[in-house]
Amino acid sequence: MRMIKPGRRTIRWLPVLLAMLTLAGCGGWAPFQDLPGGGVDAESGQVRIDDMWVDGPHGLTAGGSAPLRLAITNASPTADTLVGVSTPIAERAVLEQNGQPVAGIALPASGFDDLEWRTGVELEGLRTSLAAGTYIPVTLRFAHAAPVTVRAAIGPLAVPEPQDPSTSA
Repeated sequence: MRMIKPGRRTIRWLPVLLAMLTLAGCGGWAPFQDLPGGGVDAESGQVRIDDMWVDGPHGLTAGGSAPLRLAITNASPTADTLVGVSTPIAERAVLEQNGQPVAGIALPASGFDDLEWRTGVELEGLRTSLAAGTYIPVTLRFAHAAPVTVRAAIGPLAVPEPQDPSTSA
């Protein structure tokens, strides 16, 4: 039985071919390539703030309001409470639970709270208009953990919710 050996020319181009195949797998789906990644992360003792950003896909308008999006993890064995949020660009930050203002948002011991859903923070009385992509200082105050100031981005672009195919025309 005769074996076929690859020629020198074939061997020389093999690394180039492998590199091209590897890079081809690194591409992304075009509509999502320009979307910013997650928000800003920070820590205050055993309280961790993840993916914090201000929901303003087209920027913020003076006099308006905007939700602050974030998730908080309390790794402490003791419960804590988010008691306040402030930023120089808003007259006030309202803590909310189920759409109603509350004095604080409970953070259970060794627990996680995604403030995008049932609880949240609304920045009201915006003092200035700001473009998407701008960063603003936001300070979070807790009952036990030290306050933490984070530079939160305004954005990212909103991705449309998937539609039920049975209702589309």
